Amino acid sequence: MKKLIALSVMAISFNALADGHEALFKTLDADANQMLSAEEAQIHEQLAQQFSQLDVNKDNQLSLDEFRALQK
Repeated sequence: MKKLIALSVMAISFNALADGHEALFKTLDADANQMLSAEEAQIHEQLAQQFSQLDVNKDNQLSLDEFRALQK
């Protein structure tokens, strides 16, 4: 029973974290094009500092998947 409760809490926490990433991404995406530009990233200090490392495909934009790596 304790394992089931622990797994449930972990699942809820993971979903909340994923939802938080998406909510922050949408907030930062000023032009609502589902990508973050380097300019949009300037609002978030940590994101601005790591933008080039997170931009895996080097298209000068971050997708939601690339953005999620910010917290890893």
